[in-house]
Amino acid sequence: MRAILATLEELQLATGSQSRNLRSIVDRIRPSVEALLATDLKHNPENLMQHAVRANIRVSANHLRHGSEVLEEFIQRNQLLVVGAEYSLETGIVDFFDGVPEAG
Repeated sequence: MRAILATLEELQLATGSQSRNLRSIVDRIRPSVEALLATDLKHNPENLMQHAVRANIRVSANHLRHGSEVLEEFIQRNQLLVVGAEYSLETGIVDFFDGVPEAG
């Protein structure tokens, strides 16, 4: 969450004062959260953060699904399922919310 927070702060305040390593992380996260700042979420920091975390998880899971020919083959053969999930440090609960097949 700290990386997401640093990215949001950079997008909102444009400090440019991060280390090279943090800048690399911010640049990787930026595309997944930048559009959120053009919505009403920008007026509610807590909701913005929640949506930004989930957006980054979705992008990361999608990158795993489509970033490797080997993984893509396993996925196509139904031998691998890549899902997005958020773990709560406070509750210990994992919320699987992206790419999870519907129970049927």
